[in-house]
Amino acid sequence: SRYFIKEPEILSDVPHRIEPGQDIPFFILIKDGDEFPIDLEKISISIYNDEQSLLKESVSIQETINDHFWSRTISIPTSNLKGVVLADIQFDYKMNDKILSCKNHNIKSLKFQPFKINVSEHPLPGCDQVQWGDLHYHSNLTEDMVEFGAPLKETLSACKAIGLDFICNTDHSYDLDDMEGSWTETDPDLKKWKNSRKEIKNLNEEFDFSPFMIPSEELTMHNSIGRNVHALILNNDTFLPGRGDGAENGLDFHSEHNSDTVYSELEEKALCIAAHPFVSVPVMQWLFFKRGVWEDYDVLQDRMSGLQILNGEIDQDFVRGVKEWVHYLLKGHRKFIYAGNDAHGNFNIFRQIKIPMLKIEQADKQILGQCRTGVYPDKLNSIESTIEALRVGNCFITNGPYLNFHLNGTIKMGRELKAELAQLQASVLSSPEFGKILGIRVIQGIIGEKKETILYEIVNSNSAYEMEISESIPVNKKSYFRVETESEISGKKHLAMSNPIWVNPSE
Repeated sequence: SRYFIKEPEILSDVPHRIEPGQDIPFFILIKDGDEFPIDLEKISISIYNDEQSLLKESVSIQETINDHFWSRTISIPTSNLKGVVLADIQFDYKMNDKILSCKNHNIKSLKFQPFKINVSEHPLPGCDQVQWGDLHYHSNLTEDMVEFGAPLKETLSACKAIGLDFICNTDHSYDLDDMEGSWTETDPDLKKWKNSRKEIKNLNEEFDFSPFMIPSEELTMHNSIGRNVHALILNNDTFLPGRGDGAENGLDFHSEHNSDTVYSELEEKALCIAAHPFVSVPVMQWLFFKRGVWEDYDVLQDRMSGLQILNGEIDQDFVRGVKEWVHYLLKGHRKFIYAGNDAHGNFNIFRQIKIPMLKIEQADKQILGQCRTGVYPDKLNSIESTIEALRVGNCFITNGPYLNFHLNGTIKMGRELKAELAQLQASVLSSPEFGKILGIRVIQGIIGEKKETILYEIVNSNSAYEMEISESIPVNKKSYFRVETESEISGKKHLAMSNPIWVNPSE
């Protein structure tokens, strides 16, 4: 491998944004110390901006690292910091009597890149009833020859700093059933799975469910034409196996479940969501992992709640996802949309193998908490209530602004109103972090039509960070309504998109 070195992987990370009042947690990870032991002497943190040094702190470690996973979190108060700052972490260590050092990581083929941290002066825009979640995230329970994430406790610490209320650890099904220390051998006793569920329970209690983790998995299963796709299985107590694209059995692409059979093992309290359902599959993955996309037959199963169409960034795959979702809505199908980031650790910088054995890339995408699902549960900080709100579509997706809307005062997103007149009320909110609101779009889809109609596109003439509208809409055909908003700062737009409310006119 071009990027192989005879050292453990030395990595650092830090959340890309810090909620007001939170410390900055600098996360340190050393992997494969059991194969390549080192003596870690000290860690030095530097925080600065373009003009000056803001903080320097050294922490003496003086420890021999010989564990498979070794981690440490160093918290830095933010009392004297605000706005966008840069940070570096230097490691000083010994290996085979050689004195060595690296900054931020020791990955041979990656250029040095400082961490960019937004120490925000403004909380995530929202209200007391909304809870922010990342529905697609990989911890270090996902571990194989090409990828791994961060430990569960460090993940919850990062969520708290960012301002997330919950996260789903959707680790790969083909990793969760592995023997410890192996990514190819299956453990019939499922110790890794069982231990992870105990750890999640204990961590939720330790953090007092603020934030909390929903025990989950990303299941590999076959679509209706026999290709491997992924489903987010949230809050299922029983492990669902799926090894079709884990490269654990050579060219055996068989998966234990498909879009017909998976629901028979899905518990009533669990939720099934199509993971990044329409993301383009690279040719190599199409050929060597038999990966595909979700087909209509797969999406339209009754217990498939909806589509995770926002997967870390607003890109062409997201645009395609919206188009496919609208296609289903206009045909009368009730499927909801969700957001996640598919981050493998990645609190600040995306680092991942691009071409096995040849190339690693780093980028500003698929970062924990960048794209969020805003949920309105009946009870805050509750797994059961959050799952139920997601199930019925009382949620929205965003990479910036807050959004809420209802009809006739009480009908929430995901619900149905029987009336000939719909009184629509919508409110949106942004902050200086995400820019001023550009406007609100109210969209109607008439069931059976080929296209949606933009009923209202109201521009924010006051250049404010919040906006509300109230409109009376006569309805004479079965329809749904949904709302979108955008904000903009420094030429970058942020989007929020609601789930629909359906309206049936009275007979």
